[in-house]
Amino acid sequence: MKKYFAPGVLIAATVAVAALMLPVDTQAQVGESRRAEARASHRTVQHPRIGHQVRTLPQGNRTIRVNRQSYRYYNGSFYRPLRDGVYVVVRAPIGARVRTLSPGYVSFGIGPRHYFYANFTYYLWDRDRTEYIVVEEPAGAEAALVTASETTSGEIFVYPNQGQSDEQRDRDRYECYVWASGQTGYDPGAGEPVNGKASDYRRAISACLEGRGYTVK
Repeated sequence: MKKYFAPGVLIAATVAVAALMLPVDTQAQVGESRRAEARASHRTVQHPRIGHQVRTLPQGNRTIRVNRQSYRYYNGSFYRPLRDGVYVVVRAPIGARVRTLSPGYVSFGIGPRHYFYANFTYYLWDRDRTEYIVVEEPAGAEAALVTASETTSGEIFVYPNQGQSDEQRDRDRYECYVWASGQTGYDPGAGEPVNGKASDYRRAISACLEGRGYTVK
């Protein structure tokens, strides 16, 4: 997997549109600036480094099994038993299925498939089982991530007013994303350029989530 990170934070649509009007050299500088901002913002989400060993796992971790190997998963990190109650942080095992992702993830589409990128790991969304599956970097992922980072005018912040779990919040958010995209014809995860439909999409997904008991900003 290539270690590439795209920000999961709001980028003003006017900046993205203005960047497209700049000379190629200037666009490259803008792109590098965005990547630097992404790396800086990513540092605010603390993930233990690969190879880090712990004796006490984070509270709320879950057991994940992949090819008969048992792992513990928490907030985007995978832990493998090492010895005598010691666990080591490892790269996400291909095929692992999780219910929640770490904060700061980015969603993007390639063809009919919907992917997520979090903590240097690619996930494929399994809609039928409402799970994220760890996968190898899909072809075209880097370009899709750059485009997704430039079209995050649909990115929103959601607060569960009714005590919804992270799993329920992810499910509701995805279902509202599908509904809002269908209603407005705008899909922020499919690499579409920012246009007049983006604001319609934001209003639609906000209305959907608010109807399910969330505060949306």
